[in-house]
Amino acid sequence: MEVHLSGTSFFVDGTPQKRIFRSIIADYSLQTSICELVDNAIDHWTALGRADGLHIQLFLNVDRRLITVKDNAGGVPAEHIQLLIAPGASRDEGGYHFIGNFGVGGKRAGIALGQRVEVTTRHHDQATFRFVLSDDWLARETWEVEVEPASEIDHGTTNVAISSLRQGFSYKDVDFLKLRLAEIYAKFIKLGCNISVNGDPVGRTEFDFWSFPPEYMPKTSRFSIRPADDETVEVTITAGLIRDRNPVEENYGVYIYCNDRLVVAHEKSYEVGFFKGEAGVPHPDASLARVIVELSGPPELMPWTSSKSGINWSHPTFLEIRQRVVALTSHFTKVSRRLKNDRDAEVFAHQSGEVEEIDLAGDGTAKRVVDLPLPRGKKKAYPDLILENNSKVTEEKPWTLGLVEAMGVADTVSRKRLQTKNRISLVILDSNLEIALKEFIVHRADIFRPDRYNDAKLLELFKRRHEVIDAVKPHLSISDSVWDKVRHYYDRRNKLVHERATLQITDAELNDFRRVVERILGELFDLIL
Repeated sequence: MEVHLSGTSFFVDGTPQKRIFRSIIADYSLQTSICELVDNAIDHWTALGRADGLHIQLFLNVDRRLITVKDNAGGVPAEHIQLLIAPGASRDEGGYHFIGNFGVGGKRAGIALGQRVEVTTRHHDQATFRFVLSDDWLARETWEVEVEPASEIDHGTTNVAISSLRQGFSYKDVDFLKLRLAEIYAKFIKLGCNISVNGDPVGRTEFDFWSFPPEYMPKTSRFSIRPADDETVEVTITAGLIRDRNPVEENYGVYIYCNDRLVVAHEKSYEVGFFKGEAGVPHPDASLARVIVELSGPPELMPWTSSKSGINWSHPTFLEIRQRVVALTSHFTKVSRRLKNDRDAEVFAHQSGEVEEIDLAGDGTAKRVVDLPLPRGKKKAYPDLILENNSKVTEEKPWTLGLVEAMGVADTVSRKRLQTKNRISLVILDSNLEIALKEFIVHRADIFRPDRYNDAKLLELFKRRHEVIDAVKPHLSISDSVWDKVRHYYDRRNKLVHERATLQITDAELNDFRRVVERILGELFDLIL
């Protein structure tokens, strides 16, 4: 290079060096690389108006370490092939909400995956062309790539074949990729984009599985923002309590879509409200809260990182909506925490309803979210409540503790999502009643003399429930109709245990028998149930 020692101005060559490829591929994984290639196909399909369904076929050969991506998005015209090669070259069409913006993704994705990338494309029914990007090409100073005619492929298709992979992958990696593709591109799949991996469609996974508790319905708000003076971004934020909680995947938190592409899922960071004073630290108690953010606008206004694997939290678009996101995240995590002791009844039982519209446009949105109703404090679970209410009795009469706890167990089982929960609860209630009658006989020596009601007598007596009732009945103020129900449900229990037919116990029957048992235990030992 010529050195200028005088004070005159001069020009320097700003052409990027090829090591730019190597320097910007370090953070690319199998998933992010594949997704960049899928993004390219979807953008091309979008530019052509999405007139026909798009089919993107991914073939990942674990043993031979080969990756092939095929799409029928329309193919690339010869005059636009430079877009597939030159860093920074990207579409400049206005009016389209593309998911590619930085002009480097597709190029570095292929090179990040393998030492040889062969691209073959045919625009509609025109000629077929191919070119190769390889480590040999990277080693040369020139940016020129030979584009040559090739054997014809299907009209409107592009094939990307990647070989000599830089890093291997396993069958488990392929299975995980399928799951992630189903999440990331669910909205495009819904619009007619078909993605398959080794011949298997990836399916579609969305996250709007809301519960509809009457007082804490999911909320949604649609509004526009202008992070740039002359450009608008459309925003939809939906938040609520979910019914697809997965404690292993921890699938709660914030989900952000940019131009229909999922960018982050189950985000639980400071930036979206998980800090003291708002949503608090991530915890299973908050695991029913979900916030879904959907942004639509020019790609340069999307707050994604260049690899679209994360959000740039300092981007003006995100900063403009952050207050709303944090407020909704905080609100529904608080609801989740306060309903943690009775989720089956308070949340999961409400599986249908309407998402309520709220106004989050303009100033003061956080205040409007704060004003949404919250459950009153932390409601004690029934097992804890009855233990507290009967603490004095169980302290004075320790043999009643098991009776109280068994009532709590029966209640807990009845609230579980088990197909036979009513049958299990009925057996627990009936067994608890029998034990209660035995404890009454044993501990009321003033009525049942121990010399007459010894162990042998009790063993013989409790073989016949009607004789137990006859022995106890005169000493209690319980009507004959209640004892008739005791006999009825005892017969139901025996049919479950001893007969061939399996009976179904209805909710009404279980609730009725529970009231009967509570009534008798209250009479026997002054228990409050």
